[in-house]
Amino acid sequence: MRVRWWQSIRWRMAIGSILISLVATTLLAITVIVAIGYYYGDDLRQRLTAVATDTSERLGVSYALNGSLLGAVNNVLPNTPQQNSQNQDVLLIVFNVGRPIELLYPRLKSGQIPKGQTGTRLATLLIAAIDPSLRASDYTKLFQAVVKARRGETTVDTLDKTGPGSSPRLYVVQPIFENGDSHARVVGVLLVLPRYTAQDTTPAFIATVTWFIVIAAVIIAVIATLAALLFSRTITRPLALLTGTARVLASGDYSARVQTKARDELGELASTINEMANRLEQDVEELRRQENLRRELIMNITHDLATPLTAIAGLGESLVDGVYQSHEDFEKTGRVIMRETLRLRRLVKDLHVMAKVEAGAMHPQFKPVRLAALVDETLAVLAPEFERANVEPRNEIAFNLPVLLADPDMLQRVFSNLCDNALRHTPSGGSVIIDAHQQGQFVEVSVTDTGSGIPTGALPRVFDRFYRADNSRQEKTGGSGLGLAIVRAIIEAHGGAVWAENAPEGGARILFTLPVPNLQRDQLASMNTMPIPYSHPE
Repeated sequence: MRVRWWQSIRWRMAIGSILISLVATTLLAITVIVAIGYYYGDDLRQRLTAVATDTSERLGVSYALNGSLLGAVNNVLPNTPQQNSQNQDVLLIVFNVGRPIELLYPRLKSGQIPKGQTGTRLATLLIAAIDPSLRASDYTKLFQAVVKARRGETTVDTLDKTGPGSSPRLYVVQPIFENGDSHARVVGVLLVLPRYTAQDTTPAFIATVTWFIVIAAVIIAVIATLAALLFSRTITRPLALLTGTARVLASGDYSARVQTKARDELGELASTINEMANRLEQDVEELRRQENLRRELIMNITHDLATPLTAIAGLGESLVDGVYQSHEDFEKTGRVIMRETLRLRRLVKDLHVMAKVEAGAMHPQFKPVRLAALVDETLAVLAPEFERANVEPRNEIAFNLPVLLADPDMLQRVFSNLCDNALRHTPSGGSVIIDAHQQGQFVEVSVTDTGSGIPTGALPRVFDRFYRADNSRQEKTGGSGLGLAIVRAIIEAHGGAVWAENAPEGGARILFTLPVPNLQRDQLASMNTMPIPYSHPE
């Protein structure tokens, strides 16, 4: 399945990180701007209040000395109104409280007072002194504040904001008391407001700070975006390598490995996948080897089954057709048919036992066993085979060896397979020697022939399933390749070990061990069955 770019983990991580950084940066920028605006407004409120209080007191004291508010204005405030309006951030506007009300400061030139304005003279003077472009609601609030100041009330308020996020438009209207005494009569009104309030603009400080914060936020957002892309790449690149390697493994190439220098969890995952690939490659190679052996086994079994069946069928047809007339011919034919039949039965039993081994269903039935007697019984059954091959069987196991706890039928199968294997590789006139000795807590049993021995390279594999050390001689000496594998399975199911070597005097030697029980004879006799778990040997 092909993953589209917007579905990939890399881009989802990158976009998610970018969005988180943008949201965080935006919230931080808004918080900083709001905080600066709040503290700026609070500080401006205190400064305006201080300026209004100080100026109104000085004007009131000067009024008491001069007897005229106009003279007080000329003494306290700058002589050039343009100096205040152009060079100061705060506008000062002074009205008298006479009738009609008069604008004393700043002094307006002829023609600055608008003509044809509706409303009272006070509203007309406010419009002329501040900014004709202000909204009507702003003049209404200022008008009401001036009216309250004429009654001796101080107003500290804000005009309506022009839009969301705009700065508070502060103003202060302070009454001017005679001699600066709040209990004296009101002789004038002082209106104090910042220039940005009059011009309905944003304070320069707030505008500058906001601009720098926006620039910083953009820079931070760009850096966060690049960092998010790089960060997502550092995480998803190993994932891409893992995906590519997994895809190659899925295609059947088990030599692929993940090449990454990551030392985090992804590096650990890559190492685990490499270990899995190593194990998978080994398992696949083993499966292929086993499959080749299995195919070879099928070919061998087909040959081994076909040979006796062909002989039996041919001899049967001869008997039916009356080819053999004498008793001696009938007896000879019967022996051949019996031999080939036993050969078939032995092959079928080997296949049945091997199937039980592979299914893990081999459970020995433990009984007290004397090896010497068991070997005698086995050799008695195989006596015709030894006689026909002209090979001497020798049982050299001492009768006084400890009684073992084992499955007699399975041990007979072990000795039968080992003797059959030795017979196939021992020339006429040779011998097969079976011996046993106690070695500590084990009894070591050996089966030695006088044949040509086992090739050195084949020694580690003679117990593998379906393996034959001499394929070139399989018609004469080769069996099914299961005999020694069955021996190993039975011996290991009894808790022993089996191995092969070449005898110093020549010939092959198969050795195996069986544990010596620590129980008394009456205890051994009571343990007729004891199934034990079986795991197939590697």
